[in-house]
Amino acid sequence: MAVSELETALRNALAKGDASNPAFRQRVYRAAADALQRTLKAQPDIDPDRAANQKQRLADAIRAAEAVYTPPAPEPAPAVSPDVRAEPRFEQPEPQPKAERPAPEAAITGLRAEPRFDTGEENAAPPAVTDDGAVGPVGEQRQRPRRRAPFAWLLSSAVAVGLIGTGIWWIVTTGALQTAEQRDTSVPNPPLELQDESFQSSRDPGTATAPARLPSGMSHDDSWVTLFQPADPTTISLNGTATATVESDAIGQFARIVSPDAQSAVTIDIPLGTLNSLAGKTAQFSIVARSDDNAPTQMSVTCNLAGFGDCGRLRFNVTQNDNEFLFRVDFPAGASAGGPGSLAIVTDIDNGGRAVKLIGVRLRELGS
Repeated sequence: MAVSELETALRNALAKGDASNPAFRQRVYRAAADALQRTLKAQPDIDPDRAANQKQRLADAIRAAEAVYTPPAPEPAPAVSPDVRAEPRFEQPEPQPKAERPAPEAAITGLRAEPRFDTGEENAAPPAVTDDGAVGPVGEQRQRPRRRAPFAWLLSSAVAVGLIGTGIWWIVTTGALQTAEQRDTSVPNPPLELQDESFQSSRDPGTATAPARLPSGMSHDDSWVTLFQPADPTTISLNGTATATVESDAIGQFARIVSPDAQSAVTIDIPLGTLNSLAGKTAQFSIVARSDDNAPTQMSVTCNLAGFGDCGRLRFNVTQNDNEFLFRVDFPAGASAGGPGSLAIVTDIDNGGRAVKLIGVRLRELGS
């Protein structure tokens, strides 16, 4: 049976860390479930049956991937039964009618007639022979019953029940099949990224602030305005030889974007009305992305805010885990946009053509 794409993606994710550590595996499974939930929430019109099917497929893939790291159950020891030797069973033959003796004159010439001894006990039963060579009458033969050992069956049943119980306990405690609203958020989940990184040393000339890579995850705050999501790729524009394709894996949907050079950027549209509503205020932009499976990369982001100016040129290190990149832009009061704006992303500032998996782009107002 072929391994599913979801299972393959999970095993690839596990192979990038210490897969023998149960805590690491749980973080990978939790990241997959969170990403699926984000994808489903971003599609409010999705058919409930299809959403349930996607959750079930992810649960099956998680169980299949976890089975690789679960030690096999020990083989049950064969039950040792007492040394009971089976005794042969003899059946008494049916008595045969006594053959008539041929007359002496009926003997064939040239053949010697063998003497026949008639004991008168032709109907007597043959003696019984035991395993140790003892001879006795059939009446003394008794078939001793063979003992049955239930221990092997009980051991096998106990092991099977234990494995089933362990699997149910793991699914319930990890919340693999629960939505984000059903999970107990009072206990903080460990982030996929353990450390923040600062890029002050790699700041471009003229950039006022250096962006930092923040822990992954996109909140469901209603104040955010979505500029891009993989379910609606119409807001993406390609320049030069840039490419973009919408794909999906065990984590969820994404747009795989590639910029072969600095002139081939991928742009995300910013509506005119959204820009004008930010006049005199500060906006926060959020870009959620991860690098392609082969290697991390460093991408650059520039802004065209129409009549409000730009955001300089920002650079971010993109790893193979989900990253949320945040930066702020002040919109001057009294200005207005003469048209829609855009964000331009170059996926590899070294012109190596490395790809970035773009998961979402959005902005929100921070205040006046």
